[in-house]
Amino acid sequence: MGMNFDEFGTAEVDAETCTGCGQCVDICPDEVLSLDEGVPVSGKGLTMGCIACGHCTAICPTGAIRITGRGLKPDDRFELPPAQRRATAEQLEALLCTRRSVRRFTDREVDREMLGRIVAMTATSPMGIPPHEVGVVVFHGREKVRAFAEEACVTFAKQARLFNPLVLGLMRPFIGKAAHALLRDFVRPLYRVLVDKRSRGIDAFTYDAPAAMLFHVTPLGDPADCYIAATYAMLAAESLGLGNCMLGTTAGLTYDKALKAKYGIAKKNKVGLAVVMGYPAVEFQRGVRRRLASAVFA
Repeated sequence: MGMNFDEFGTAEVDAETCTGCGQCVDICPDEVLSLDEGVPVSGKGLTMGCIACGHCTAICPTGAIRITGRGLKPDDRFELPPAQRRATAEQLEALLCTRRSVRRFTDREVDREMLGRIVAMTATSPMGIPPHEVGVVVFHGREKVRAFAEEACVTFAKQARLFNPLVLGLMRPFIGKAAHALLRDFVRPLYRVLVDKRSRGIDAFTYDAPAAMLFHVTPLGDPADCYIAATYAMLAAESLGLGNCMLGTTAGLTYDKALKAKYGIAKKNKVGLAVVMGYPAVEFQRGVRRRLASAVFA
């Protein structure tokens, strides 16, 4: 990972198979491509040049364009699934309505291949400017998830002590009333509960799940990218029959240098959500309708 603004993508056009239709030129977001005697050629573009978004190679009807650079290789291109294999709105809605947070799992382990498939589906999440600035640590097997949970709770215990009333009072003028209340009334009490239950052999953090994924993002990436990727992973797991639950408390691990180093997370990266997953030990019989805080059609 690491966005490099000095690196450009390169579009290679096979003049023999190119029909000169100009679709690649029309769709290029930075106007890098133009037609020269009916053949697309690359220029400097309006701002960043070719960022290897892949739009041109994806829209070309004859497959005449191949893109390299910025983490993209020519063989990364693939044919899209036919229309009959794509989820309908009804199928997608059914998946979204069916998903609920699962915190109880069976003893069955999750295959490594299935986790790899979830990672592959997660990689399709939107990334802003390529390449992806989001990384993921995959914990495969209960022992690895338990070890991670133990390490995280050590960090939570330290932070709970740090966020004592005196320190929070001193922080309030700098962080604002809302953030102060959040740390005082939610984060600190939650950390203390997680640590207390861990000391009594109860895993209230990762719920003794057989698998987990921890997402992080580089300083150059949009923090939202991390959450979007985690959401894709959650839905991918659901589609494969795995119960799952998002963990927001992992954001506090951003400041644990030792934990980040152990799991290959760059020092400057921000830790985002984690998703635990496994075969559910519960079966929900009905859904509960949710509503947004507001929905205004302007």
